[in-house]
Amino acid sequence: MITGEIKNRIDAIWDTFWTGGITNSVTVLEQMTYLFFMKMLDDAQRTKEANANVMGVKVKDPVFKEGNWHNPETDRDVPYNDLRWHVFKNMEAEQMYRVISNP
Repeated sequence: MITGEIKNRIDAIWDTFWTGGITNSVTVLEQMTYLFFMKMLDDAQRTKEANANVMGVKVKDPVFKEGNWHNPETDRDVPYNDLRWHVFKNMEAEQMYRVISNP
């Protein structure tokens, strides 16, 4: 059984989703999975960038390239940098929504 600080953090996450109007537990897990995946991709690239800086070379095959990613479903361009976890997590809620939503 989960108790203490971890339980409080999990409850706070569920409360945040509930307050935001997401009440289906499957939807919550789906959204959390997207965020974890986004973080894992950014962490991997940050490690590659650190190694490349030490060696004085460019990152080979970066996930987050320079410039924009074109979303074919929305016909919008989104800066790759806005899709990186360390940037995305510090955005205001409205800006996050603009980055990930359809126009």
